[in-house]
Amino acid sequence: MLPAWRYALCAVLVAGVARSTASAVEPADVTVEQRPSLVRIRTGAAIADVRLWRCRLRFRDAATRRVFARERLGGALFYERAGAVHEVEGVRAVTVLPDGARLTVDTTEGLPATVTVRFLTRRTLEVVFEPPQPETLTAVGDRWRSPRWEAVYGLTERLRDSPSIDPGVIDQTIDDVQPPEVGSLDRRGESVEMRIVPTFSVYAPFYQSSFGYGLAVAGTTFGVFDLAKTDPRTLAFRFETGTTPASQRLVFHLFAGPEHTTILDEYTNLAGRPVVPPDWAFLHWRWRDELRVAAPALLDGTLVNADVADDVLMYDAHGIPPGVYLFDRPALQGNFGFARWAWDETRLPNPAAMLQSLQQRGYRLAMWSSTWTCGSGAADNGTEAQALGYLAPGPGGTPLCADIGGTSFILDVTNPAARSWWRDRIAAFLSAHGIQGIKLDRGEEHIPSEATDSWADGRTGREVRNAYPTLQAQLHHDALALAFPGDFVLMSRPGYTGTAQYAVVWGGDIAGSENFGFGAGTDLGLRSAIISQQRAAFMGYPIWGSDTGGYYAFKNREVFARWIEFSAFSGLMEIGGKGERAPWRMPTQPTFDQEMIDIYRRYTMLRETLHPYIVTAAQAAAIGVPLVRPMPFEDRGDRKLRDLWDQYMFGPDLLIAPVWRVGERSRAVYFPRGTWRSYWDPATVYRGRTRATVQVPLDTIPVFVRDGAVVPGP
Repeated sequence: MLPAWRYALCAVLVAGVARSTASAVEPADVTVEQRPSLVRIRTGAAIADVRLWRCRLRFRDAATRRVFARERLGGALFYERAGAVHEVEGVRAVTVLPDGARLTVDTTEGLPATVTVRFLTRRTLEVVFEPPQPETLTAVGDRWRSPRWEAVYGLTERLRDSPSIDPGVIDQTIDDVQPPEVGSLDRRGESVEMRIVPTFSVYAPFYQSSFGYGLAVAGTTFGVFDLAKTDPRTLAFRFETGTTPASQRLVFHLFAGPEHTTILDEYTNLAGRPVVPPDWAFLHWRWRDELRVAAPALLDGTLVNADVADDVLMYDAHGIPPGVYLFDRPALQGNFGFARWAWDETRLPNPAAMLQSLQQRGYRLAMWSSTWTCGSGAADNGTEAQALGYLAPGPGGTPLCADIGGTSFILDVTNPAARSWWRDRIAAFLSAHGIQGIKLDRGEEHIPSEATDSWADGRTGREVRNAYPTLQAQLHHDALALAFPGDFVLMSRPGYTGTAQYAVVWGGDIAGSENFGFGAGTDLGLRSAIISQQRAAFMGYPIWGSDTGGYYAFKNREVFARWIEFSAFSGLMEIGGKGERAPWRMPTQPTFDQEMIDIYRRYTMLRETLHPYIVTAAQAAAIGVPLVRPMPFEDRGDRKLRDLWDQYMFGPDLLIAPVWRVGERSRAVYFPRGTWRSYWDPATVYRGRTRATVQVPLDTIPVFVRDGAVVPGP
């Protein structure tokens, strides 16, 4: 429990941050001017010029007249039909609208098309491209000029697209289990597919540019962004068309910054404002991949699961503060440990007393969930869902939940009746047991994703796959809201446009060792987590966490130590995964590791000390401002920050320089403009813009405070 003075400090800081981070989105104040060679649509913040002879759009800052972006000369908007690519040519006619213009354009196919350009707000421009004969289209897209010095941020949290481990068997990429030392903030030179692949599954068809604008493509069909890979001076995107009128045209939005926070404010105003979880969610989380079936142990005079008892009693013994305790799968009865909403009392005896012991100590409770309807028994979810017709399209037969080879167990979340049925089951269980949080897994595995898969709402699998994470998150968000209105947290693994309005996110099964934990230990998973959190920040997912130590068992104690330090300065601090990761039962030597106990206690306690600061900074997430802010957010004019991925801002005033490489005991830190003092030793001062080498013993992560800022001390 936090002292009263910290809550008071938090209240004061929150009041201040609420004033300073209020949304700046303003209604559009549009004027339209038609000239012989162009149509100019402008607001007080941005200008959209459309050249008529080739229908080419230029997007500019109204104050400075600086160009944010312009379509490519010599083929911009295009569509595909029957294997042929057709492009937009000149403008045939212009219809002036109150907020923009509708253009009738010629195409290389010889048929007219329509392009509508209008401002939704002073800084958000919508472009709608409607090709002819939309029902026979196969794809739509656009191409933009891109100078070689333009950096591109966002799109996915994963380092890069990479080959599948086993196509048709495991829909996961090789990089996920053998992380390479590649990637940074800037994605220029890549081709990025918009088809969600597990398990690094946070995606958004939305990028931000170092030139001060953002671009987001609407819809959920499969697509790809070519970020100057094919042509070093062109950014292009191409998306499939679908079965609905909305998916048979191209809709995208341009957001005028130039600041990244302004772009996020505009983007989240359109895509849905991110949820900000309750204060307690920012304390540290503790969980295990599996609570083992074994002889029970005493906890407060009652026999409970021995792993739970060990966690609680050792926390008590070592003075580690309570936070959130998460029950991962398997914890419930039946197939896959998730067939019925009832505790598996063979694994978790005396669940009511166990939960009471945790709550009396101040823990909040969370559990694993998914939209997997498992089990073929008479009382199982899978049996009932199948009888009611609530399952996704598939081969039929007995519902079988499995990581590999499972069939007919995915809930059809496009069916309103199925969503209500599942929501009510979850809500009843949560309410009965005081569980206020859900770690929402899967949602991107076993999803029927072919054009021949017809879902309840009429869409095909190629339209639903990217939509599934948001629908799954909305369902679980609604269940939590029924059980605990205004006091719950949902944390999702997958995400696409709109998911952030229902859930915060975590980074999937990041590796602490290679080959699903059967290979060598690696520090490259931590490196990828540092980048992933910042990629998510650019994409409108403002609160992100990772499995500390990696999901797959770490095999080097330094990886665990450095990851604990990184997680303490992440959006969420959640400690758990496969294998032991308690410092008194280490999988490395020594098993009882006093140095690791000290590090574990130091940073979980520090998370509590910083809680008022974290809660305050997190309020800005409501308009998309991330808790972890990549260095380009700090100063767009400093080119040394443009791709500086190995340090970041935590909230407005803390500069963090995480250490990820095993054996490293010093590292360089670049200080942006201003004066910075060491968080650990305030007498040590650095003045930007400069680079300095700092010492990094195993128990220390470099942290620096902006001069004049008030931050709770260590």
